[in-house]
Amino acid sequence: MEKNVLKMKYKIISVLLSIVILMNGFSHISYGESIHKNYSEEEILEIIEGIINWKKSSTGVTKEGSLLNNKFLEDAGDTIGDWYPIGIGRIGYIDDYEAYLAVIEDKVSQRYLEEDKLSGNKSTEWHRISLAILSMGGDPTNIGKDAKGKPINLIADGTYNREKSLGAQGINGWTWGLIALDSMRYITPEDTSYTRDDIITEIMKLQLADGGFSLQDEEADPDITAMVLQAFAPYYNSEQKYTYTQKKTNKKVTKTVRQVVDEALETLSSLQLDDGDFESWGAENSESTAQVLVALCALGKDPINDARFIKNGNTLLDGLMKYRMEDGGFIHSKVYDSENPTSKPDESNSMASEQALYSLVALSRYKGGYRSLYDFRPEMDENIKSQINSVQESIDSIPASVSSKDASKVKHIFSEYLKIPISERSYVYNYYKLSDAMESLKIDNTSEPIAANIGVNEKGNGTITPIFDGSEALSSGVLFTEEDVNKVKNLPEKLTTEHYVEVVKLIKKLERAKNKDEYINLLDDLNVKKKEIEKIKEEIELLNNEILDKLYPFDKLSIKDKKNVDEIVSRFNKLSSYDQKKVLRYEDVIKSKTQVDNLIRARIITIVIVIIICIGMFFIVRRMKKRKREKMKQKMLLIDDEEFEEFSDEEE
Repeated sequence: MEKNVLKMKYKIISVLLSIVILMNGFSHISYGESIHKNYSEEEILEIIEGIINWKKSSTGVTKEGSLLNNKFLEDAGDTIGDWYPIGIGRIGYIDDYEAYLAVIEDKVSQRYLEEDKLSGNKSTEWHRISLAILSMGGDPTNIGKDAKGKPINLIADGTYNREKSLGAQGINGWTWGLIALDSMRYITPEDTSYTRDDIITEIMKLQLADGGFSLQDEEADPDITAMVLQAFAPYYNSEQKYTYTQKKTNKKVTKTVRQVVDEALETLSSLQLDDGDFESWGAENSESTAQVLVALCALGKDPINDARFIKNGNTLLDGLMKYRMEDGGFIHSKVYDSENPTSKPDESNSMASEQALYSLVALSRYKGGYRSLYDFRPEMDENIKSQINSVQESIDSIPASVSSKDASKVKHIFSEYLKIPISERSYVYNYYKLSDAMESLKIDNTSEPIAANIGVNEKGNGTITPIFDGSEALSSGVLFTEEDVNKVKNLPEKLTTEHYVEVVKLIKKLERAKNKDEYINLLDDLNVKKKEIEKIKEEIELLNNEILDKLYPFDKLSIKDKKNVDEIVSRFNKLSSYDQKKVLRYEDVIKSKTQVDNLIRARIITIVIVIIICIGMFFIVRRMKKRKREKMKQKMLLIDDEEFEEFSDEEE
């Protein structure tokens, strides 16, 4: 009987153990299972629009409102104000592009009055603003006026004609300088500070031993590596060889751009995680994934179907969508980082969302057969597209293993490839197969160096492609309407910097309007108002400088600072409540007068108390002396009386 009970217990334990093992197995499978989903081009556009609507809502605007509103445009010319325009411009999303161009033109002109212009050492300021201007349909080679009244050329000043080295900012300066230079395939002058070959070589020197790139580390960073690939994309088909010494390994090497790119792609593939996303600085995040997505699209590598970038059944797009929130925005990471407290794991983040936006735009452009994200030239005409498609189809027909009988065919395909303009050859995405076949058959490759021949434009406006419905309206002529006239009339008599964007928008719209002559009197009035606002902005900047120079740190203020405090507070009080908030630590400025006044009051009270004490001491001492004198008198009288009595006794 006992044996049967024991057997039964063993059976129960065995069953329970089996269940536990199965549950553990299932939980393991669940953890590593594919999160893959197929997305149609329409769904991608819906996700893009969702990001734009999220950003609108974060600035207090409805879905029907403009993203490029006055509040948003206050940040034009800054990182947080330029990448969204790049994203919406490259998808052709209808918005107030003219408003952005008006504000950025004025801001660039104002900053060019300063010694460092856009920045003392960050050349990427020129590059980012140039890309944003092109995205809005503007021309960065002719934007605003410098101190001498000459048109500002951001491309020249930011790339081939810089006063300072592009490398002063490290690898980002070289990388984004090349992207900006190729954004319209700009021609560089013969006496240029940097040629494309110079920039390419400098970037190649920074390749790490593992094949990738980073800001400073010894190991590849996916973001920086992906950005380099975006810059190198136009040169992937170049046969030009570069000889240089790698800075990290100190080895002298000779490579083509394609070799470097292929090595970097292998590195990125090895860094991709099971969910399809990437990790950078110890955190799985959306931005790294977005940058790799842009890189593959620029290179013509299908980011959805390239086997190197599918892990556990998950694609790059799956990896990115992992970070999408219900409100339409994207988060940076699913894990809280105390060193990056603004990027919360449960709250959509502006930087993560903007990078998701333009990476999905890059994907949409790639899928739709448009130019790459950072190629702002007009879309290719049908003849060139047909040429490229024909050559690509011919290349795909080349067998994987070629023999001498294929030589004639390969030569013919190569001759057709050479008929494609050099500036467009990067769009023959499978050229590498033709190149490999020619090398196997020992056929001379006589293709021209791309870097020296890619330039085709000296200037020009960026192209806005109408991918969203109805965006053709962006090209319509500009008219200054009665609504605009009312906006001018409704401007308050006492202006603040809050009205800066509105005034600049109206000025630029009127200057470009077909009916400009009808409202020329308003232009003078608007320019006067703009100067008033500029004076306020100058005063705010002066106050900020003086606060740093004369009042910082606030907790060290003393009575000797009273004159400076009174002067600064007096000027501060003359500003509107809106402008006061633009002043550096304005709350401390308000408190500073009270702080110094309290110190003075305390000093006065102390002095009064000391005086009272001194007066009291004076009277006390005086009284004591008086009492002492009286005692002395009494004593003297007693002595005199005693002497008199003694004298009387002697006489008797």
